[in-house]
Amino acid sequence: MTDSKRRSVLHAIGALALLPLAGTRAVAASRAAVSFPQGPIRLRRKLVRSLKDGASIDVVREWSCRFEKLGAGARMQGHQVAVEVAAPPPLKAMAAIEEARDASGFLPLELDRTGLIVDWSRATGSGVDQAVRRALDMVEETVAKADEKQTSKEFVTSVGSMAAELVSQIPRDLLFPTPGGHVEARPVELADGLAGSFEVAIAAQIHAESGLLRSFERTVTTRVGDSVRLSSETWEIL
Repeated sequence: MTDSKRRSVLHAIGALALLPLAGTRAVAASRAAVSFPQGPIRLRRKLVRSLKDGASIDVVREWSCRFEKLGAGARMQGHQVAVEVAAPPPLKAMAAIEEARDASGFLPLELDRTGLIVDWSRATGSGVDQAVRRALDMVEETVAKADEKQTSKEFVTSVGSMAAELVSQIPRDLLFPTPGGHVEARPVELADGLAGSFEVAIAAQIHAESGLLRSFERTVTTRVGDSVRLSSETWEIL
């Protein structure tokens, strides 16, 4: 796959990452005001990237956060308090570097009165279901226009890169998401005759009494024959 085609596919899946779970600005405007927690919260993020032979890289980080009133909304301040990296022995040096890194650059976050992150994205859409379908359709169309079919190795590599980009994005309504989820998959015809597919799944749960995030999970699964690889991201408020 050429660099230009790969960027087109990356843009397609990246569009899904940038869309808030709540959908359009019209939906955001109809959201009710939220009550921000008065005390500290513990925000947890787990990233999983599967490798060949069933191995995986797991990175878990936690931040201690607190909400401060800011106009009609709030500012969430915080700092990293824990990190744990699990990786195969050959990647020990990489794991040590990752454990030493402070990934608090996304903080602080400013939230409007409905709990949406302010100025996070200008992307539009009409909900998570359409966002998933549109992203998958664009990827399918781009792959279909390739001059040559991808081999299974090229397919796994390209979708793996896209998945890494996808799970690096923070949804605009992460802290007060609309609960629910959606899963959709697409098959891909590969040059070496194997059956391939990729699947995008999103699911969000909230604390019913406050609307605050309980868990948000985003997963991209790649299948080639009997081989399965995934990249996943899970956010939780503990």
